[in-house]
This record gives sequence, structure tokens and C-alpha cells, in this order.
Amino acid sequence: MTVPTRPRARAMTLDRAAPVLMLLPILLVLAALTLYPFLANVWYAVHAKDLTQPLNTGFTGARNITAVVTKAAFLHSLTVTGIFVVVSLAIELVVGFLVALALWKPIGGSRLYTTILILPFGLTPVALALAWRLIFNPAGGPLNLLLGYFGLPPLDWTASPQLALPSLIIVDIWQWTPFVTLILLAGLVALPKEPFEAASMEGAGYWSSVWHVALPMLRPLLLVVVLFRGIDLFRTFDTFWVITGGGPGNATETLNMLLYRLAFQNLNFGQASALALTMLVLIIVLTQPFMKHLVGRRS
Repeated sequence: MTVPTRPRARAMTLDRAAPVLMLLPILLVLAALTLYPFLANVWYAVHAKDLTQPLNTGFTGARNITAVVTKAAFLHSLTVTGIFVVVSLAIELVVGFLVALALWKPIGGSRLYTTILILPFGLTPVALALAWRLIFNPAGGPLNLLLGYFGLPPLDWTASPQLALPSLIIVDIWQWTPFVTLILLAGLVALPKEPFEAASMEGAGYWSSVWHVALPMLRPLLLVVVLFRGIDLFRTFDTFWVITGGGPGNATETLNMLLYRLAFQNLNFGQASALALTMLVLIIVLTQPFMKHLVGRRS
């Protein structure tokens, strides 16, 4: 008696194809939502697409990118973005780690403190920015009232070119330091106790254990935090737009705000797409060392 192999082979083929068939709809949706906009952006970046000059069309090659990156506005926006990303990220990491250390050992009310930490980054960015615009208000805002209580003069928090960017950095630190704290606190809680007990038996103090035991074991988590927060800071737009609108002058104009100005105020979609492509390349180049380290550790 012969065994019917064809139905079994067909069933095995269907079993193998089933995961692909089930994932196919979502893959098509993702391709439509990500691949098509990316290709459209590349097409606009290498074509003349200035709505103020509708007769000027055609393939331009790299001229749009060259025109964007050689502008003084690009270098200024890149500097503003770099200062915002580096200063905010550094302060959020240091303060977030110190607060996580404070909550690491169980203390009275620690659950309440942890719950309160969730609130800032649960707020809508635009609503939060509107609230901070009232706080920064030079005429009767809470910050200037506090300065007046200590006998200090009021400050133009968002109208001064020297104070506008630090004010926006304060807002971001207030909103996102709790997020860093919670991630690092989860990492600290998950650390094994044996290395700390061994360090204690060898005479290591609290800060020595933190520096030589906890931080090395938290290194992959710190890299993830730096990667995620760095990309998030790089693309920040809403708080800048609501609180300062890029001003005073162009003191707080980031790359994202320059892109918005090129696209929706100058109506030059070719140069705006070229800037978006340049920003994508910048993010890929800057995040490569972190990605290599994370993937290398996994391998």
C-alpha cells in the first residue's frame, strides 16, 4: 500500500506559508505608510518643486540638497538642534539616574513617587507647552513671581535670545527626566544582588558599588535610553512651535522648524524634502555607533 505524499506536502507548504499570508496585510499597510512617503520624499528632493515658481520644474539632482546645506540658516538650525539634544540628554541622564538611585531602596511612599513620575510624559505636548508658556509669562507668570519673592528682577524667559533656548531645555527636562528615571529604576531593580554582596565583602562603599558594579551592568540600558531620547530630542517640534515659534528672531529655530518654514511658509517642497533627507542621513550616521554596540553585545 502506497502512502499519499502529495496532500501531506501540500499541507506542509500551507503551514509554512500561513505566517507570511497572515502578515501580508499589515506588511502592505506598513509599506504604504512608510515606503511610499520615503520614495515620494526622495523624488521631491531631486526635483524642482517650488510652488512660487510653478514653471520651474524638472530633475535637479543634488542641487536642492546643496542649496539647503550651504545656507546659513541650516548651520544655525543644526547648532541649535545640537545644543538642545546634547544639553537636554546629558541633564536628563544624570538627574534621572540620581532620582532612580534615590528610589532604588524601598522608602516610605516610593510607590506614590513612582506614580507621580508618570504624569509629566503622559500629558499632551501642546497642552504642556501652553501651560509652560503661561509659567514663562513675564507679566505675572509663576516663575517671575518666584524671582520677585526672593528680590530678583523679572526675566524675559522666551523673549530673550539668551534665555529662550535654555527655557525650552527646562521644559524638556521637566517632561522627560521622569521617563529616564523609570527606565533606569526598572534596570536597577532587576540587577542581581550577588555582585553587590561580593563588592561589599571586599570593602566597597555605596558609591563605589554604584560606579563599579551598577553602572557597567546598566550600560546596555543606558545606550537604549541615549538612542531613544536622542532621536526624540532631534525631532522635537511641538513645544518649540507653541512656546517660541522659533524666535525671538531665529534663536530657537531647530532643523524641524526650518523644514516647516521651507515647506509651508516658503512653499519650496523640493528644498524641504532635501532637508528631510539630510536629517535622515544625520540620524543614521549619529546612531550607528550605538546600534553597532547594541547589536554587537547581542551577537
